[in-house]
Amino acid sequence: MKKLYSNTLMQLILALCTFSFVACQEFDIDSQPEGPLNIQIDALESYTALATSPSNVVFNISSNTPWTIESDQQWCKPTPSMSAASSLVSEIVVTMENNTGKKARTAKLTIKAEGVEGTKVVTIEQASKEDLVVVPYDELVPTEGGSITFTIASNKAWEIIPSTAFLSNIDKTSGTGNEDAIAETVTVTLPANAGAKRAGTLTVKTEFEEYTFTITQNGVIIELEEDPESTTISMPGTGSGMEKTVLIRANKEWKVEVPKEYQSWLKAEALSETELKVTTTTTNNLMVNRVGHIIMKTKEVIDGFDGITFDISQGTAFWKEGGADNYVVDEETGYMTLYGSGIVTNYLFKKGRLAFDFESINLTGEDWIEFNMWPNSGNTNFHLHFYANKESNFTCGGSGLNWTQKTFTWTSEQTNVVKKIEFLVVNKEEGSNALVLKLIIDGVEVAVLDNNITDPYATEPGAPVYFRMHTTNKASNFTVKSITWEPVE
Repeated sequence: MKKLYSNTLMQLILALCTFSFVACQEFDIDSQPEGPLNIQIDALESYTALATSPSNVVFNISSNTPWTIESDQQWCKPTPSMSAASSLVSEIVVTMENNTGKKARTAKLTIKAEGVEGTKVVTIEQASKEDLVVVPYDELVPTEGGSITFTIASNKAWEIIPSTAFLSNIDKTSGTGNEDAIAETVTVTLPANAGAKRAGTLTVKTEFEEYTFTITQNGVIIELEEDPESTTISMPGTGSGMEKTVLIRANKEWKVEVPKEYQSWLKAEALSETELKVTTTTTNNLMVNRVGHIIMKTKEVIDGFDGITFDISQGTAFWKEGGADNYVVDEETGYMTLYGSGIVTNYLFKKGRLAFDFESINLTGEDWIEFNMWPNSGNTNFHLHFYANKESNFTCGGSGLNWTQKTFTWTSEQTNVVKKIEFLVVNKEEGSNALVLKLIIDGVEVAVLDNNITDPYATEPGAPVYFRMHTTNKASNFTVKSITWEPVE
């Protein structure tokens, strides 16, 4: 029994001593875990960076021993550059300054850990500042073609991209560049041009920069002597019979054509090898300028040359009365919607047919449309005051003449569907000095004035045409498509 007690006591004493040793050991040792010293780095062997606004390089270090990072270049800085504590994962951010030089540069980051043999080296290559200088060819290439040259100075690899086939014969379309940006000469060979003057672009491109310039080659020359860059001929007036002669410079014999869609109002002819005559045969009846085309072609057929188109611009024959908020003009169609303003013709009306073509009419209440034609001296005039649901009057009169008038009353259903109003003014009889005035609406003769109206146009230069919308609240409006005057002698 005594022996058993003795053994138990000895075991208790041994246990207490073991506990005391362990406690002392944990208090005295470093916080580093037991085991071999180790460092792990997930950085690549090398990185590349842009010259301007380079992106940061980021990697991680995991270590159970203190470590340091040293950069051999001031422009390349790692943060942090040493461990703050062991047994932790640290994110390393490497920042770089802009490279303002013309050469690439290299920085090396050396990573060391205490108690660990060897080092880790990370290489960072930063590109040089982009330097691309192109001295373009800026002369006109002759019609017969030939070789032209330009120079490229670049410290980066480059390539040339042509925009069109006739510029594709290039002796070298790419290059590696050089750090000193020494100029290289490039040769482009152009074929002969049998067609019109043509132009294309060459683009010199590096990874981050490009330069584009235009090469123009002469061809068939048919151009305006006064302004070779222009292809627009503006007519001197808005009426019929307006003529304009322009001088033409050409290196081929030429002819002129008027497309069918413009032959109703436009003529063109060659007066000589250097003179072109353009004539308008009708007055512009739109509320905006109208533009037609003529085509200048070579007399001999040349493959690939379809001619040069010239625009012929004729001004509108009307001027607008009142503020712009009282009308709207559709520039595409030439139609005008009037709410409370008037229109006056730039030409003088005499005897003949005057036709108003409408897209729509919308008369409400007591609003009305006024048509008024009068000689400049004011001796005689005739007019139409056109109402809906109220008496309209077609009137002619003047000093020394008997007034004559016809009236009619139409409903809004009748007035608001009208598409065409015509005024016909002719001699009552051949050789007579008396006139007959007729009002024709949508092809129907509505009123005739023939009360011995003396012809005022025998001595007067003619009458401007005036028409307008009379409305108090803009509730009424009409849209006129065109005004056409066909004079008679």
